[in-house]
Amino acid sequence: MAWFPLAAVAFSICGCSALNPSFLALFNTDAAAFQTIPNAPGHVVVGIINNAEVDESIISYLETKMELSDAEKQALRPRIRARLRITFVDGTFQTVEFITGSKNFVDPDFAAQAVPDLNQNDLFNIVAFCDVASVQLEPGTNIEVFIPVEITTFEQEEVTNTGGTTIEIEYQPRDRIPPQFTALQADDVDEDGNVILQRNVGIRDIPGPTTNIICGSVVAITINGVLSVPFLDVEEAEGAPSYDIEDEPTVAGVGGRYEFIVSIQ
Repeated sequence: MAWFPLAAVAFSICGCSALNPSFLALFNTDAAAFQTIPNAPGHVVVGIINNAEVDESIISYLETKMELSDAEKQALRPRIRARLRITFVDGTFQTVEFITGSKNFVDPDFAAQAVPDLNQNDLFNIVAFCDVASVQLEPGTNIEVFIPVEITTFEQEEVTNTGGTTIEIEYQPRDRIPPQFTALQADDVDEDGNVILQRNVGIRDIPGPTTNIICGSVVAITINGVLSVPFLDVEEAEGAPSYDIEDEPTVAGVGGRYEFIVSIQ
């Protein structure tokens, strides 16, 4: 089966007599003028809508380095990528890597190092030929978010005197994690489904398989949430992104909190 980025098929669509109004509305096109045009029966659109935001603490930390304008700050979106498997009714499938969000939002000190992760062009929608049986996350993969700052990890260490008595506890740096993509993890739950450790995504907010797809449909995954990183409130951290490696709830939440809403029109 053939796949085409939306940009590649835009001109051929314009020459047809059929456009899906739901498709136009999804990508903020003025659909009002097309409401009387019938659905295109031979295609299914799969798209990602990135409504996630960047936490103010990250923006404040980077804005002096990046000299961001108010408009640029408001336009920031976390850089998110996801591999989706589109399965056809004949059992064949295609895996497509979607990526969306602000491409150049990274600590300038690490810009060159981050190039392998950030040089991929945006891909937030595709058009597939029918018949599509299902759309789902590629099995064995996680949705990922790019963390644009270096994070220093610390561990508490006891300082003793010559008599072996503990006189104070200091935070010692253990590792420096450069800007990179990190996999978003689902909450840990017990056998009854109760959350025992909150991570990046609630178990009910992970996109499951979408089925019962008909030709002319638009399958949309909307991303809500906030990209965030911890800032350890100790002198040793010097106000930079950081955390105590023994602080399990904080470690579990690195990268922020998100929900993924799947809709089909």
